[in-house]
Formats: sequence, structure tokens, C-alpha cells
Amino acid sequence: MRSCEADTNTPVLPAAQWAARVLAEERITTDALVARLDAPTSWAAAAAALVGELGFRLIGDGSTGSSEGHLIVGLRDKPTLRHFDPEFVSFYGPDAHGAALVTLGRLPPGTNATRDAAWGHVHVVDRIPVENRFLTFGGTMRMAGLEGGLTVAHLRSPVPIVRWGGHSQGTDSLAGAIGAFFGRLIVPVDFTPGAATRIDAVAPQVLFTAFLRDAVNRRHVAAEHGVDASELDRWLAAAWARAREDEPTRAAAESLLAELRL
Repeated sequence: MRSCEADTNTPVLPAAQWAARVLAEERITTDALVARLDAPTSWAAAAAALVGELGFRLIGDGSTGSSEGHLIVGLRDKPTLRHFDPEFVSFYGPDAHGAALVTLGRLPPGTNATRDAAWGHVHVVDRIPVENRFLTFGGTMRMAGLEGGLTVAHLRSPVPIVRWGGHSQGTDSLAGAIGAFFGRLIVPVDFTPGAATRIDAVAPQVLFTAFLRDAVNRRHVAAEHGVDASELDRWLAAAWARAREDEPTRAAAESLLAELRL
């Protein structure tokens, strides 16, 4: 008869150490799958593994120091009925007249699609309909129809993508500052000829660096009026200190802000 006694040779770790070990193993697995998103032939399988049974997953919101953002969405022919089940993804993409709203849904198995994504908001919409929202500085959306009724959509940006609230998620601390910056960009877009084309033409890294520079400038003004720095202010200052080391990107960002008079 098999004994039910505990194996006394197995060390018993405190709960905190077990949690740290599990998180470390999960991080290694996630990092390995994210690295496979670069592979032309296996990126879709990696994206499917990352999203798992979920409706969507965001990796790279800036909170962990990651420089890249990955928003992965699973569009299923048959909803799970267990959680948020996306039906389509909407975002702004370049067109012949500047930028327009792009809406993408499921693809037949074996087919692929790629679209550039412009700066602005991204909406992942359920069948109900309810949605989860994100903010991006731009990137590339890739989609692939897989066997089994799953389409994976992968929005990749060289800079963070942040949560902007919605049905099943909160709002990242960066979202308010980024949303305000995008709001300030809309003013020249609406009233200055050529501004929209100028902004849309810059790389996401340049636009993100312009955001950081603008935030640091505003923080300096606030400090002069006796306003204490917040945790977010300190994060932005540290991010700017890193970003400014890339001199060509920094110069392009500062030139953009000067042209837009921001």
C-alpha cells in the first residue's frame, strides 16, 4: 500500500519564495515566447501561446522597464463564454488621405494580414458589445488565421502600449499623461496645415521621446510653482534620461515639439 506521508526530502519553501519562483519561471517562459514573435514562420504560434485561453494580453506597458509593447488578441469563431471574447480590433492606420479608422476581424485559416498602426487609441471589442481600450504611439498589426477557429492579432510597437480602461481592465498610470499629450497633438492637427502629415510621418520612438520631453518640461514648470514630484513624474524623468541618450531620436523629437509649438 502506497504511503500518504509527505516526502521529507523535499524542502518546504516559504510562500513568498514559492511565489517568486513561479513568477520567475513564468517570466522566462513569457520572454522566450515574446522572442519568438520575431520569427517569420512561428510568430503566430507564439502569439497563440501567449494569449492562451484569454481574449487578449498586453506585454510591455512600461511598468517593468520593457521598451517594446505587444498587444495580442485572440479572435475566436466560437466564443468561450467564460470571459471577454473579442470580435474585432479597431485602430487608426495610414491611408491616402492621412489616417483613418481600421477595423479588423477574424481571418480564414492559413491567411495573414499586416497593417501599419498610427498613434492614437486601440479598441478591442466584444460581441455584447463592450470594449477594452489602449493607447499606442504606433506600430505594426499582424494577423494570422489558425486552424481550430482562432485568429491571432499582434500589435507590436517599439515603445510601450498602455491600458486605457474598459470592460475588464483598469487604466495604467501612464495613460492619463499620454492621453493628454495626444490631446495637445490634436490642436495642431485640426488647425495647422500639414501638421497631421508631419506627426504621422515620425517613427513611434520619436513620438514617444517627444512625449517624454514634453512631460519633463511640464514637470519643471510645476516644480517652479512648488508642486512636489509624484511617482509617475519620477518614472517619466528616468525614462527621459534613458531616451535622451539616443541623440538622433532626441533631436528629432525636440524638432517636432518646436515645429508644433508644444
